[in-house]
Amino acid sequence: MQNKNISPIIVAFSTLAINYGTRGSFGLFLKPLEGEFETSRATISSILSITMLTYSTLAFFTGYLIDRFGPKVVLLTGGILAATSFIVSSAATSLLQITLSFGIIFGAATCFLSQITAVSLWIKLPSGGNTLALGLVGSGPAIGSLFLSPSIAALIVSIGWRSTMEVIGWSFLIYVLFLLFFSRGHKKTDITLLPREGKMSLKRAIFKDRNLTLLFSSFLLMCVAIYGVLSQEAAYATDQGMSLTEAAWALGLISGIGIIASPGLGWVSDRVQSKKKLGALILVIAVVGIFFIFIARSSLVLALGSIIVGMAYSFYVPILPSITRTLFGRDFFGRVWGLISMGGEYRGSPGKLVRGLPS
Repeated sequence: MQNKNISPIIVAFSTLAINYGTRGSFGLFLKPLEGEFETSRATISSILSITMLTYSTLAFFTGYLIDRFGPKVVLLTGGILAATSFIVSSAATSLLQITLSFGIIFGAATCFLSQITAVSLWIKLPSGGNTLALGLVGSGPAIGSLFLSPSIAALIVSIGWRSTMEVIGWSFLIYVLFLLFFSRGHKKTDITLLPREGKMSLKRAIFKDRNLTLLFSSFLLMCVAIYGVLSQEAAYATDQGMSLTEAAWALGLISGIGIIASPGLGWVSDRVQSKKKLGALILVIAVVGIFFIFIARSSLVLALGSIIVGMAYSFYVPILPSITRTLFGRDFFGRVWGLISMGGEYRGSPGKLVRGLPS
């Protein structure tokens, strides 16, 4: 791997680590915000729902911006929006202000800083088909959550939620400087889009290609299944007589295994000719993992099922973008991958319906 290609990997990895690490820590602010504004936990939780709805709505637009202006511009915009969101939230005097700053502004920021843009930073390069590199990038969210969640929790306890949000805001400004530093020698020609064979029109590439329908549907079903497990596993495990601690450890394995599985699957993918078949195999693996969780009556079987599901959960960053690049080329990648991701991010709606059903 050439030295000039290391910087995009570092930037993409760091972007996913700070973005998903901070977004995943919103639950730590629930009780402080609940007490500060004297409202219900459900009302506070709805802010994150607005964040994810904003993310989902902007996914395709983010892909368009990537194809039009390049990943760097989108990442810089996302970093500035994220910093603004947390700094404004830290000074909020009403729940409406936090809803607007975190729900809307950070919703846009987390989309601009998501895997749509981070992966594009590598995919747009001539050597961007290397899925091992994508696997290393894909381990960013797991590592970010592993280190940032306890750090943010400690800050809330020691300096309060307002000061913690301000610290996070300044951290995003430092990220912007970090991005400028690592991309200063990155020439625009490094990500110039090559002409596509056959010159497929945008309309055909996005709306008529059957491969897109297959990728969209596969990713949507995968997200509904896996995020259904993430939302239901702990409650199901305790219903089967396991302790909450055992359930929590099993739940943590789903995301934690990505630290190893994501680069590992990337390495395997580079050595497999048919990535479509590999993607289908991963879907089968997800079903097997869910089956183990469903039949689990002990913490060992539950952990085994969680590890298998976690491996499937880790596959989409190293493999799906690589398949998308192969099928649609670099010039269409942002829009196509944004559209596919949009379907996955709307996964929360079925999850809420399931949670609302009587047990």
